Amino acid sequence: MKVLKRQTEIEALGGEVVFVVHDRPEVVRRLLLDDLDVRFPVLVDRNRVAYRAWGLKRVAGHRIWFDLRVWWRYLRLIAGGERVRGVGEDVLQLGGDFVVGPDGHIVYSRPQRRDDRPPVATLMRSLADASVAGSGEVVP
Repeated sequence: MKVLKRQTEIEALGGEVVFVVHDRPEVVRRLLLDDLDVRFPVLVDRNRVAYRAWGLKRVAGHRIWFDLRVWWRYLRLIAGGERVRGVGEDVLQLGGDFVVGPDGHIVYSRPQRRDDRPPVATLMRSLADASVAGSGEVVP
C-alpha cells in the first residue's frame, strides 16, 4: 500500500485517506492490514452501498484471470519486493480511486477496470491542485 508512505504528505495538503472495503472485518485484518501501520479509517461496506453510489462495478472473471497484464503486474510487484496479500471474498468487485477537494467536490475519479490502480503520484497531484485552488491561489 504505497499510500501509507505518503500519509504525512497527504495530511499536510489537508487530505485524509479513507479505505472502503467490502470484506468481513476479520478478512480485512488478516489479508489487507496484517503487519501494516495503518493510521487512517478503514470502512467496511458489506452491502456495497458506497460501491454502487460511486459507480464501481463487478468484472467478469475472464477479464481478470486471463488478462496477461494482471499477471505481469503481480510478477513485477513480487520481483520488486512487494508482498502479495491474499485475495478477499469477492475478487470480481472492482474498486476505484477518488480525491475529494477541500470544497467537497470530486477532483479526481477513476473506477477500476481490472487490477489497474493509478500511481499515488497522480492522486497526490490532484490533491495538491485542489488544495491550492481551495486556498484562493491560482493553479498553474
